[in-house]
Amino acid sequence: MLLGRTILAALALWGGSVEAQQLDFSRISRSGDELLTYRWRDHERREHTTAFTLTKQAIGDAEASFAEFSMDAMWRLLERDLRDEVDKFGDGAKIDVRRSLDSLVWKITIRDNKQADILSKRLEERFNKAQQAYLARHLRRRVDERRIMVDFATATQALQGPMRAVARALGDTSGVTNDDRARVKLALAFFQEIPYATLEDKMRRGGDFLPAPALLAQNRGDCDSKAVALAAVLRTYAPWRKLAVVTMPGHAILAVDLPAEAGEQTIRSQARQYVALEAAGPAMAPLGRVGPQTAKYLGESRDIEIWPLN
Repeated sequence: MLLGRTILAALALWGGSVEAQQLDFSRISRSGDELLTYRWRDHERREHTTAFTLTKQAIGDAEASFAEFSMDAMWRLLERDLRDEVDKFGDGAKIDVRRSLDSLVWKITIRDNKQADILSKRLEERFNKAQQAYLARHLRRRVDERRIMVDFATATQALQGPMRAVARALGDTSGVTNDDRARVKLALAFFQEIPYATLEDKMRRGGDFLPAPALLAQNRGDCDSKAVALAAVLRTYAPWRKLAVVTMPGHAILAVDLPAEAGEQTIRSQARQYVALEAAGPAMAPLGRVGPQTAKYLGESRDIEIWPLN
């Protein structure tokens, strides 16, 4: 889910019964990689077996990013950097740091006003540089004074390489026509059948984005984690298509610039029309179909933001 937003229950997106489409999942550890195998049904109830390998390094890096990121961890790191900068400056300087929900506030004490100006500039520069580095390392960015979010475009690009194995496996699926609409439908159904999981908790505020290799290896994911994983696959599987993540309170979907068919939910941005992809599951929503709450936000065209990926 999205930092700073209300979490919606997965079932509330659909308001009806949900039928799981995953039939079996296995993970076999080998010398340098993991063999992942999924047996599942698509929207037409056709059964598929999809298997591929991901390196242990890719999975480990993704799991570490998920485990290590939190807002509290970031503020602790930044506070330590500020205190270190004051210690290096010397000249009797002292700093008092207070943490609020969305920022750090500090006050320095030093005898000379000119030195205070120099130190203040150094603290601001180190704070900004350290924050940007921490967020980039965990595929996030600050979008305004209040919000830190997943950097959807950067995350999609970074995960495209590890996800090429998934794109190749889906490309080997028999009975799928050789066109982008069929490819997108298949990839959408594959990610929908992966069990939905709420990843946020009170102790790890902000640590709710599970990068794609970990999502696949752990066989679970939430809305924005699945949307980015699907986008990373489509960058290889349907490479000419433009993609965007669409966010709204408590939820995120992917969108693709396919020609829309009758009844499909679309989103317009910068003279481009996208078709909605509800990757979160657990409902098997066909291409262009979304839950009633998502449709309400999209229909009102407010409280939504569109983040182009390519």
